[in-house]
Amino acid sequence: MASLGYINGTLEKITVAGTIINCLSSCGISFSKATRKSVNKDDAGWEKTLPGTKSWSMSADIEFKADADYGLPDLFAAATGNDDVALVFTTAVSGDKKYSGNAQISSLDKTSGSEETPTFSVTFEGNGALTEETES
Repeated sequence: MASLGYINGTLEKITVAGTIINCLSSCGISFSKATRKSVNKDDAGWEKTLPGTKSWSMSADIEFKADADYGLPDLFAAATGNDDVALVFTTAVSGDKKYSGNAQISSLDKTSGSEETPTFSVTFEGNGALTEETES
């Protein structure tokens, strides 16, 4: 049954090739559409805004765990391998919307503070369409 009302953000995950990124502390998805301007002699001087290119990205902040099932070494291999990764942004709750697409890893940053759990962040830049489907 699909989620109702406000959901707990803890439910939202990013999967890479069907495997959940472990130890997520936050994740996000972004969609944008550029616009282009049109003015011609038939417009009486009024500018029109027309649709342009679309883009999307996903990002995550992750606690580093040396023995994670899918973590920094896996993302590093994907980033340096230059192949697209298949992503899904989902709650994994039947009936909820999920967003899927292929992407390149555009950044991978690790931070280690004194007496703190190391963290890293990853940004995925979409390559082609982002699709919306219903989780089964």
